[in-house]
Amino acid sequence: VDVQYERNNPNDDDAYEPAELFQRRTESFAQVTKKVTSRQHSDIYPVYPFVERMDPLYDDNVILAHVNRSTAPYLGIDSVGVHLNCYVRQNNVIQGVWLAKRASTKSHHPNYWDTTVAGGQPHNLSLYDNIVKESHEEAGVPSEWLRNDASNKAFSDHTHDPLTMTTAKEDGSCMKRSFYYSFDLQVPDEWQPTPVDGEVQEFKLYSIEELDRELRFGQSLRPAMRAVLLDFMMRHGLFKEVEGEDDCSELSKAMRRERIRLW
Repeated sequence: VDVQYERNNPNDDDAYEPAELFQRRTESFAQVTKKVTSRQHSDIYPVYPFVERMDPLYDDNVILAHVNRSTAPYLGIDSVGVHLNCYVRQNNVIQGVWLAKRASTKSHHPNYWDTTVAGGQPHNLSLYDNIVKESHEEAGVPSEWLRNDASNKAFSDHTHDPLTMTTAKEDGSCMKRSFYYSFDLQVPDEWQPTPVDGEVQEFKLYSIEELDRELRFGQSLRPAMRAVLLDFMMRHGLFKEVEGEDDCSELSKAMRRERIRLW
């Protein structure tokens, strides 16, 4: 779209109209969506330039276009996920973490286990506003529990330190950069998450021992969630290194490697 636009306006320095180009790129992505998938998602993702640029008009990062979430992986567009880890603490020791079993109707990894709440990041919400929305929709978490201020000791925001990885499908297609932003919430012992929007079949409280065993040897977690939950375990000092096998420092670095560059 950009090349065609410049070709049609070769001598006009003022021909570059960001709003018009944004619309044309978005329309082009919509045409691609119709060709590559018959199942469109309700979420719309922003498409950013590879090297971030600021939009002086809105004092925010430049957005090149919008694209349907279902199409984004086929185009190598960055994927952003938000996650809430609900955990139970007794006698000042974390005893377990609530995990969510994905619905059998999910198009990707049905019947696998996720963090308590897991969602994509749409273009029109902040990370915090999105996790509040997703937490209510997927697990019935009261919004007041997620109050993000100094007085709420049960809730913690770790979005300043996201996981940054390169992911792909099993056949090597759809390679893209994936970013995972996490929040943690200590919940009352007697509370149980409740499926609300049909995205989740059931919830299960995994003990720390069960989760450790699943991370090391199991096959029940959605692949990307192994990293998100391992990061949670290390953050709280729950992942016990096995001498000669584990190095938490190296594992943490590996999940935050420099973004892939294809040149």
